[in-house]
Amino acid sequence: MTTDDLLVVFLDANVLAKPVTRTLVLRCAASGYTVRWSRIAEEEADRHLTGRQLSIASLRALVEIPLSPTAAAPELFAGTSVDDRQILADAEAAGATFLVTEDVDDFAELDLRTAGVAAVNLDLFLAARADREVYRRALEVMVSGMADPSRTPAELHAAISRQHPRLFQRHRDLFEVEPLATRHRPPAALYRGLTCLRCLTRQPREADLIDGLCSSCTAATSPTSLAAD
Repeated sequence: MTTDDLLVVFLDANVLAKPVTRTLVLRCAASGYTVRWSRIAEEEADRHLTGRQLSIASLRALVEIPLSPTAAAPELFAGTSVDDRQILADAEAAGATFLVTEDVDDFAELDLRTAGVAAVNLDLFLAARADREVYRRALEVMVSGMADPSRTPAELHAAISRQHPRLFQRHRDLFEVEPLATRHRPPAALYRGLTCLRCLTRQPREADLIDGLCSSCTAATSPTSLAAD
């Protein structure tokens, strides 16, 4: 499979601005997707970095990800939050199937259908798309660079549960650890769009999807079906 054959995932600035979060989505791309973002997303993320954090432009150079195009006429997406119209336009220009963001509710359903893009919360996206062994290797690589404080993969897995409870639950049995308590409020919306996160089939209505999964994929990942496997 070449890069051109991979599922394209566009990252919003609020995902790029969080080091652990963006590292997870980049490391888990080996599960079968490719990551893109535009200059607008990069510049917005850079404004929210603190201290000595690596700039997003420097990160992009390290991982050799090309900038996706800056689209014209973002004002066509009038139902979307003013600050996010360019992001949606850029996601469409990048040929993205999914726009991964912390603020799904900022993107209007009609605008997403027009662009042919689905907006999805990162936790939900990784729970659906991150392969088990790819996720394990991502944790191992991430802890290898942690010194203050140092962590084991199991400890990082537990820490991830604070912001990404669905990802933790999806791979809970990788390590014998319990999830940590979270003070984060649940997101207002997890998914808006018509494309199943797992099988990538496009559904006639958003109501045909449950947390971004079609009925077949929902049944295949239910506790009963997993136990049968």
